[in-house]
Amino acid sequence: MSESSSASSFRTVERLLAGWKPFADLAGTMLAAQILALLRDGDPELRRAHLASASDLYRLHLRYAELGLLREGRNERAEQFARLLALSTDAFAAAIARGEQKEPLALLQACFEFGRHEAQARNVLMRQFILTLLELDVGALGVKYSLYPGGVLYTTAGKTHDEMAQDLAKLGMGGAPIAGGTIARAGQALFQFDMASTAYKATNDPNAVREPLLRAVRASGGREDAFRLQHRERLGV
Repeated sequence: MSESSSASSFRTVERLLAGWKPFADLAGTMLAAQILALLRDGDPELRRAHLASASDLYRLHLRYAELGLLREGRNERAEQFARLLALSTDAFAAAIARGEQKEPLALLQACFEFGRHEAQARNVLMRQFILTLLELDVGALGVKYSLYPGGVLYTTAGKTHDEMAQDLAKLGMGGAPIAGGTIARAGQALFQFDMASTAYKATNDPNAVREPLLRAVRASGGREDAFRLQHRERLGV
């Protein structure tokens, strides 16, 4: 199609979205801007960039793929990302013209996680934790982390365990931390951790850290079998 046809298709899609409540509820947000940008741009690289800017899960998939850790079998969200990135604005507009907009709208909600597919705060925090781990330099000093009830792991560079607890409270993740310590990257997918924080001693069971982290890796599309988590009494950092 011509450039003018593509521009017309985008206006058709934009009008539909403006009147669609799940999207209208996002008015003025960065998420809404990235959704429109992806639908407007036809360049595959730009589309991937817009999705990565809006989705921590997609950023994690890219990191997993880069490291050979992306789970390929039965990875529904990876398939949805691929379908969204392949969906042209012209095809979307054509679906609207046929009255078949339900499927692409559902795909938008699933991939950008809004409306009926809004991500739970716990899942977002765990993805961010894994992203932080995968950005650590191998062999470098570790970072402090806290373990919260329900298997939520959290870290923020430069903050104390008490400051991290305050962050979690603001996000509505109630409950005091039950353990804490340091975690470091010892290899591509090898991580060593301790539970040596003296602030929280409700548990000293390494599986309280290991099990929720591996579940989160799998839930976010990673190969949990490729991750190794070694407990140490104290990492010395």
